[in-house]
Amino acid sequence: MNKDRPQVKSAQRVLELLEFFAEERRACGVGEIAQALGYPQSSTSVLLKSLAHTGYLEQDARTGQYVPSVRVALITAWIHDRLYSEQHLLHLMQKVLAATGHTVMIGARHDLHVRYLHVLQSTREGRFMARIGALRSLFHSAAGKMLLTTLNQREIALLLRRANAAAGVMEAVLELPAVLHEIEQVRQQGYALSQGTSMPGAAALAILLPAGRDHPPLTLSVGGPLNDITTARHELLKVLTEAAEPFQRSSSG
Repeated sequence: MNKDRPQVKSAQRVLELLEFFAEERRACGVGEIAQALGYPQSSTSVLLKSLAHTGYLEQDARTGQYVPSVRVALITAWIHDRLYSEQHLLHLMQKVLAATGHTVMIGARHDLHVRYLHVLQSTREGRFMARIGALRSLFHSAAGKMLLTTLNQREIALLLRRANAAAGVMEAVLELPAVLHEIEQVRQQGYALSQGTSMPGAAALAILLPAGRDHPPLTLSVGGPLNDITTARHELLKVLTEAAEPFQRSSSG
């Protein structure tokens, strides 16, 4: 029984941390959080870094402060009545799933990858499966390419240099001019399509969701068997863009 207590204590601290953010409703630093909750600063720092690494918190690279991510909002949103709001992400995802039957994903950038913050699984036979929290390459996935359209050429070049350095011996090194050309094409057409590059035999179609001023960009995508997605890309793109319209109106307003 005693062996379980450290894990129980850690779980309790995570929940107390989320309650702290619910009260403060702003980004906070390690010292402030540790003092408010009465935790040792060293263990608070470890906890915050772990939650940021797994995508439950976001850390501001400039200030070092932390704030809960969209992932936390999505996994708890079903509890709240706003689940049925026209502008709610889960409602949006449910509309896309109902219209397409394909796996629906919300993604956000995590360093050199896209992390799936939430996933609704396909209802089709022979379906494409994705896991909440799964990572996909920025440069090889549809969602990743959409997120790259939000960056300038210098930022893309720096990320590509790191991605090439981290690539395995069997992976081809990507050339910057070709990458920049592709990202500009994606930017102009407003969507990205990956065909077997992230997962053999699977394809994904992604668009950007309008983001608020203080929020990181998000992607909305559908994934499924390669032939199904590529053949129906125009119909799927229409479903995605129509589902995202309430966010577009809210953002522009």
